[in-house]
Amino acid sequence: MAAAPRKSVLVVDDCAELIQSVRGALEPRGFEVLQATNPFVAVREATAHTPDVIVLDLNMPGMDGLEVMRHLKRIPETRDIPIIAFTGERLTEMDYARGRGFDRIVLKESGLEALENEIAGMIAMC
Repeated sequence: MAAAPRKSVLVVDDCAELIQSVRGALEPRGFEVLQATNPFVAVREATAHTPDVIVLDLNMPGMDGLEVMRHLKRIPETRDIPIIAFTGERLTEMDYARGRGFDRIVLKESGLEALENEIAGMIAMC
């Protein structure tokens, strides 16, 4: 009997150290972790690999996370991929309203365990 394919997570953040921390938390749980350190690579990786979940930083140079999410939602291959906004910024009610295209918003201060739980929950729903 063949093993079930590993679920993949695309982590998009301009901080390579944060990506490695997320990788260190997710790979032992059986996830394949794809990475992008800028929004343009993120779009390319998402369309090329169609991950099960995308974790997206909101503040990146060149294109913010909101723009990336909106772009991915317009592409047929990526429009149905759940996207988690993973941000270090405090969000106001207005920010939450603007971010309605995200499936979840996790504050970085909540820690990697909170992010892991959100990812595992989203994948279980797929």
